[in-house]
Amino acid sequence: MEEDKLRIFKRWLQQAQRDLDAAAVLQKNDAYEWATFLAHQAAERALKAYLYYNDETAVFGHSIRSLVLKCSSRAAPFEAVADVGKLDDFYTAPRFPDSFAEDVPAYAVTPEQAEVALELARKAVDLVNKLAPGEG
Repeated sequence: MEEDKLRIFKRWLQQAQRDLDAAAVLQKNDAYEWATFLAHQAAERALKAYLYYNDETAVFGHSIRSLVLKCSSRAAPFEAVADVGKLDDFYTAPRFPDSFAEDVPAYAVTPEQAEVALELARKAVDLVNKLAPGEG
């Protein structure tokens, strides 16, 4: 059972890191809308990795705020990264042309927003890595 949990944890965290790396590449190539969305995905997957490892069986939805709250109920260090919940702003808007009044996401999402999104996602991924089984 413990081996299964560890395997699931590692798979989710591995994909979270891959998403974070891809977000950085997209940011460098001025694809800010996709960088912010993948930053959200990286944080979501990292937080879900932590919850799955800690016996959470019903991890539904995509709200980073909700996931951070669930993680905080299991480990106090997550309280320090509550601001990661701001990534929820980048879940839907960067993907849909009607999310912005005048522009499409490709031109509405700014380099500054992408930078903030990557920093927030990095905080979540780094914390889950720090609390990883056998390393915390």
